Amino acid sequence: MRDWEREFAVIAGGQKQNAPAYYPGSNRRIRSVNPATMRLVTPEPEPEITWDAKPRIYRLGGELKEFFSIGHLALALNRRPVTIRKWERLGIIPAPTFIVRGKSPRGDRRLYTRAQVEGMIRIAAEENILHHEGEGIHISTTNFSTRVVALFKELSETTEGDRAA
Repeated sequence: MRDWEREFAVIAGGQKQNAPAYYPGSNRRIRSVNPATMRLVTPEPEPEITWDAKPRIYRLGGELKEFFSIGHLALALNRRPVTIRKWERLGIIPAPTFIVRGKSPRGDRRLYTRAQVEGMIRIAAEENILHHEGEGIHISTTNFSTRVVALFKELSETTEGDRAA
């Protein structure tokens, strides 16, 4: 049974809609109309989500530090999380330095520091693989992997030096 009141409230603009709504039984989209003026209302653009919008904060060595998940890294590198996991498995990028025990049965959480993510973004931009649509550049033909391994090694040495001091 259809909820006609709800559907017509969406048509009249009474309810906020997440995705484009359609007229009942039709494939025609509903355009928002201001009921007072009966003019079309242009929808507000969705806010752009940045990769570092919601970092995970953990205490490390008595200090609070920002960490980012594979999803954050994937968004930063313009890839999907499954691609990042594959790169880890193939050795294109090194395993993350920090791993946190997961609360769900899905497993542990791989975490990257801000310096690691920003370094990978910089390297990907320099190797022209940051925006990969239509370019046909394969990651194995670049120096991305060796440069990221060197970055992780350099960052781990600097954090060990900070702890020793």
